[in-house]
Amino acid sequence: MPTFTIAHLSDIHLSPLPKVSVNELMGKRILGYLNWHRKRKKIHLFAVLQKLIDDLKLQQPDHIVITGDLVNISTTLEFEIARRWLAHLGRSENVTIIPGNHDAYVPLAPGKGMDLLRDYMTDNLAGKELIHEIGLHEALTSDFPFIRRFGNIALVGLRSGIPTPPFMASGKLGEVQRKALRTILICLRRMNLFRVVLIHHPPLPWQTGWSRALRDGESLSALLRETGSELVLYGHLHRQSVARLESCGGDISILGVPSASRGMAGDETLARYNLLRIDTGKHNWTVDMIGRGLKTADGPVEELERRRVFELAYQDLNKF
Repeated sequence: MPTFTIAHLSDIHLSPLPKVSVNELMGKRILGYLNWHRKRKKIHLFAVLQKLIDDLKLQQPDHIVITGDLVNISTTLEFEIARRWLAHLGRSENVTIIPGNHDAYVPLAPGKGMDLLRDYMTDNLAGKELIHEIGLHEALTSDFPFIRRFGNIALVGLRSGIPTPPFMASGKLGEVQRKALRTILICLRRMNLFRVVLIHHPPLPWQTGWSRALRDGESLSALLRETGSELVLYGHLHRQSVARLESCGGDISILGVPSASRGMAGDETLARYNLLRIDTGKHNWTVDMIGRGLKTADGPVEELERRRVFELAYQDLNKF
């Protein structure tokens, strides 16, 4: 499998917001509810999201990745709607998701929140075989990180979304998750697998202000410099971004994508998704990005840019 194409979406913010009971509007949810009706419902449009998905399916990617924020204020009904929407998007073996901060808006009892979407964020069969083959099961003591393997490409899913106080949208991995991630990335590199890390929050501390940042971003950056990774995909900021982080195994490409449902122009990019064509041929590893989305709020989905975002020569693969 020399070429594998991933479609990367994020910040779906499924709309419209379903009916919410008075009891559900306790605490932070009331602020999110008011913000939705005051502003966000005019921005995150289901018709725009569907337009992107229709175009995405025409491109026939090998796999779809969504880096968080499927819902808005984390009601159980929202997650049930998200489960039905995901079933329409694709089977769980063809779609991978991770939680965002809106998916962890408030603490929820087991089986009431992202648990309903578990099939889309757990190890696939090849990932489970890999975990047992190299003894990683001892390092993985919780649901995250998880590993999905497709040939010589490995997706590593992280959970950075956590409940936060009002007016905060920060995230955190925590020591247990970071320790497991370090072990995973080292093992995958020794197996010459192409590593794609999935996280909702931007991984580099300078990428956003403290109220929206990853609280342990400095620790994650240091870890990535030590272990390397080929790609890191994230969302959260609703902006298109290509950044680099130097590591022991060469530069890591860190790619952010806008919201997939944004239908109003302004200080954030209109709806977009990225196709990432990963080529792990004999002579080098490359990733070509094709951005597809809206140029105008009422326009069609079209190609926005095309560029190479990663390249590693074969002779550099064994420098780790």
